Amino acid sequence: MSKKRSGISLVLSLVLFTFPLWASAHHALEYIEMESYTMPRKGELLFHLHYDYYVPDEGYSYLDHWELTPGFAGGIFNWLMFDVHTHFAKFGSAHIVPEHRAEFNSAIGMPPFFEAVATSLQFRLTKPQQLPIDAGLVFTYEYPFERSQEYLDGKEVYEATLILYRELGEHRNICTNLSYGLDGGEEFWEWAVGFKTPLSPDPHGINAGVEVIGDFDGGVSVLPGVYFPLAPQINFKFGFQFGNEKWEKTRANLTIMYSF
Repeated sequence: MSKKRSGISLVLSLVLFTFPLWASAHHALEYIEMESYTMPRKGELLFHLHYDYYVPDEGYSYLDHWELTPGFAGGIFNWLMFDVHTHFAKFGSAHIVPEHRAEFNSAIGMPPFFEAVATSLQFRLTKPQQLPIDAGLVFTYEYPFERSQEYLDGKEVYEATLILYRELGEHRNICTNLSYGLDGGEEFWEWAVGFKTPLSPDPHGINAGVEVIGDFDGGVSVLPGVYFPLAPQINFKFGFQFGNEKWEKTRANLTIMYSF
């Protein structure tokens, strides 16, 4: 790892230690984009459904695309979780490889299709609140379906993410992600820092959070979100992500989760 990457990793880790440790409670999965230390307990299941609309360039609508992502997660043990999800997506014509671009209407792009399937395993490396920082590790594999490989040049993705997490009170926490992956054999490094807190004296009411996500090549984005508990087992989230020219510039997200 380069000195730059090592320095950023150290800063992110030190940020967590600057906050006092308060009493806390276990609660639902946390953020919109980031991985979190919180996960279903043994035998618990979670259905999650996400809708994302991406606008990489406000002046060029052919780059727009959306994704509908349903998935299931479940606790194998209290320290081990699995997740499986798929992407049903529509892409503008600019995403299509040049040799196939003429097969589609340039103003419409490709019809929606199942683009990829992904699976992951998440491990807790520490027991909850036994140390000043809780740590976890996630391994993810994504496989692009044949249509994605042919028309979008989709590649297999392997990714590992280290989670550093600290409770700051009931339904309040700070979290970091440090990720390394291979996208079709091409390496990438990413980082993220998130903070989540209740918006009212009732910690079980509406919560808000902000996620700052970036890479080590100058790409950075900010994703503020609001989280609504609709029922004891149902959570609804929405957020808007804004990035610089090295990151997809605008994204809207809607998420609903049902635990059982």
